[in-house]
Amino acid sequence: MSRKKCPNCGGKIPETLDLCPACMKAAGVGPVELEAAEELRDIAAVLSITAETDGNIKEALQGILNIAERLERKGK
Repeated sequence: MSRKKCPNCGGKIPETLDLCPACMKAAGVGPVELEAAEELRDIAAVLSITAETDGNIKEALQGILNIAERLERKGK
């Protein structure tokens, strides 16, 4: 997944977000919207798998683990 810079703080952000999570919180984005953005980021990581690219596979696996962790927390 390609990274770009946050226009506010210059930090790295996923291509699916316009601001980094910290700047989104500072701008008043609610937890529901932030969680949805994070889920979309993780789904994008899964979809960005390309053949024989270890880095993308590791990133996709981390995205899947993040989704599973959030779903597990919601279930409790």
